[in-house]
Amino acid sequence: MTLGGADAMRAKLKRLADKFPNTVARGLYQETEVEVREVKMRTPVDTGTLRGTIRQVGPFINGRMIYTMIAAGGPSAPYALYVHENLEAHHPVGQAKYIESVILESRPYLAARVAKRIELNRVLSE
Repeated sequence: MTLGGADAMRAKLKRLADKFPNTVARGLYQETEVEVREVKMRTPVDTGTLRGTIRQVGPFINGRMIYTMIAAGGPSAPYALYVHENLEAHHPVGQAKYIESVILESRPYLAARVAKRIELNRVLSE
């Protein structure tokens, strides 16, 4: 696989996803793990409970769509959404928008990173 511009990369990933959805799902899963680590570093910490709830969900294959999610909160931290959205709160550790900021920063590079994962997984399996 030769990597080119962003549009070419998206087109290649789309073709791969159409033919090999599990291969793309695996690469996306691996890259989402990287994102989860960054999200945890940005998550505000008081007791550490919220940070402990950060997790990856998926991958999901729904027709031609392949995706993962990063989730926070649950019964042990039902305040996760409030902490994420409250831009007025002061956090000595972490920040508001702890998930969104990571995703927005990585968005321009994610397709290329997933493509590299797919290629690396192919080379390692040979």
